Amino acid sequence: MIWGYAPDLIAQMEKPLVAQADREQGADALMRRAAYALAHHTHRTLSGDYADVTATPAPRGRRRVLVLAGAGNNGGDGLYGAAYLRRRGYPVVVLPTSNHIHERGAAAARQAGVEFWPRVLPETVAATLDLVQAWKPVAIIDAIIGIGALPPLREPALSLVRGIREWRSRLPDGAGPLVVACDHPSGLDLYQGTEPGAEPGLLPADLTVTMGAAKTGMLVGPGALTVGSLQIQGIGLPEPAMQPSVGLVERADVRDLWPWPDFADHKYSRGVLGVMAGSSRYPGAGVLVTSAALNAGESFLRYLGEPAVQPVVLQACPEVVLGEGRCQARIIGPGLVAGSPQHREQMLDAWRRRNPGELVILDAGALGLIGTEIQPDANCLLTPHAGEAAALAAQLGRETTREAIESNPYAWASHLAADTHATVLLKGPNTTIANPGGTVYSLTHGTRDLATAGSGDVLAGILGYVFAAATARAEARGESLDVGKMAAVGAWLHAEAGRLAAPTPRATAIVKAIPQALAGL
Repeated sequence: MIWGYAPDLIAQMEKPLVAQADREQGADALMRRAAYALAHHTHRTLSGDYADVTATPAPRGRRRVLVLAGAGNNGGDGLYGAAYLRRRGYPVVVLPTSNHIHERGAAAARQAGVEFWPRVLPETVAATLDLVQAWKPVAIIDAIIGIGALPPLREPALSLVRGIREWRSRLPDGAGPLVVACDHPSGLDLYQGTEPGAEPGLLPADLTVTMGAAKTGMLVGPGALTVGSLQIQGIGLPEPAMQPSVGLVERADVRDLWPWPDFADHKYSRGVLGVMAGSSRYPGAGVLVTSAALNAGESFLRYLGEPAVQPVVLQACPEVVLGEGRCQARIIGPGLVAGSPQHREQMLDAWRRRNPGELVILDAGALGLIGTEIQPDANCLLTPHAGEAAALAAQLGRETTREAIESNPYAWASHLAADTHATVLLKGPNTTIANPGGTVYSLTHGTRDLATAGSGDVLAGILGYVFAAATARAEARGESLDVGKMAAVGAWLHAEAGRLAAPTPRATAIVKAIPQALAGL
């Protein structure tokens, strides 16, 4: 798990570390350590050591590096980093974006032989962009602003960044310079992962070398799409004593948290799942949900859907048992429409039959009943996409739009979780999961191949197994369940199955890839 923290908390915790290092090791000790990490990871990237970042091959003496250096400590990191890279044999140029750059860092860079261009001014932005393009750097290090400066970027840095971004967008893939962010992409809201302003105002990175710990906005929403490959340089922050605001789920977390069956388990102790999904209008939803749950490991599944769909489900999944009974978890809503009186009554009946402590996943049609007929609680997981989340917000008295939710899923998942007292899994390019009053979890493992009809039903089925099995285990051990964390585990597995089924798979292909995704853990 990569934990993300609020920038002001990190700044507070690193202040005494900086003072101590300066006393014991000399001025700018931590800054020089951070700069060395910046130079080291830049060098490794340009040497092709990172599989997830493609660098333009060239001899080191022709790998030109441009450093955009602003005021403050972030600019200082970039200047010391420029000195380290120059000593490694790289041609390095510093382009100051502020009238006041870090003096000791600038002196170290000049001593190492780094060239300095004139500071960019509002009236020289166009000429500076021409100079940058003519020089043809293979890497641009963004060291414009640090965590103490709030976005958006100010002029002339804003126009410079927009110009470089537009230039890179016109180049063929792999032909432009790599962008390395020093600590974070300048202009990113590090609290919420948003890009302030109506127009693009930051330079998306291929590699981010962040200092101390990840900041919240680097792991959530659009912000997570701007950091590229993330490398964290530790500086001794007391993370066990710090309260994280978000956790980014990784493969190792899924392997450790997945509810694998024990040797002594039987079909009931592994967790029973109830499924109210599918209708005569959308029978495939019932098949996809049940198939996904069974492929994920479900040992006993009760299908609660309407009689017209039962033969279709049984033909696809003969292991399914029809009718109500004791469950550890249930799914309500896929393939059902809140506006249909028949569907509404089916969903409400399944909701009323819920047992105490049973975890309920409310999806699709069931989301339309929240705030009126259904009042969720801490044992509920809501799984809207942005459009459904906007409708749910309106049902709860919050007016917003799909676009607003897509631009800030971190805030909106938290708002909806607080309003409903349930955990909210907000689907999107980066999935955000918020517990009511608790830690938020983020998932960046998704792929565009998951954007296909029925993919959400597959996710619901995987989540159903995860919660049936995890609830059964928690009951047996007398433990509590972190709903958000387990939802993130299920969502990661769904994303992995989508990757394995790519390119452009049907939902049935994602279902078939689930066992392979599990085997890969």
